[in-house]
Amino acid sequence: MAPDTIEAYDGTEVEVDIVKPLSGGGARVELDAVDGGRWRLDVTSTGELSEIVTSWNSNDELADVPVPDWVDDVLLRLARA
Repeated sequence: MAPDTIEAYDGTEVEVDIVKPLSGGGARVELDAVDGGRWRLDVTSTGELSEIVTSWNSNDELADVPVPDWVDDVLLRLARA
């Protein structure tokens, strides 16, 4: 399945790819901000962030990159879809 693109409330374009469902409900998702970082996250079935699995910086290098403020909004919209 190809990733979907969502525009965050600040105008950032984010590619969203659902990697796999999780055994307790929820899913592992990858968010890739165009010209920005990338995050692989575990998300609950209600759209809440439960764990940052890994992250990459804008140079696509493995790095400890904090999640942006818009992540909660994007995850909540995914949960409602």
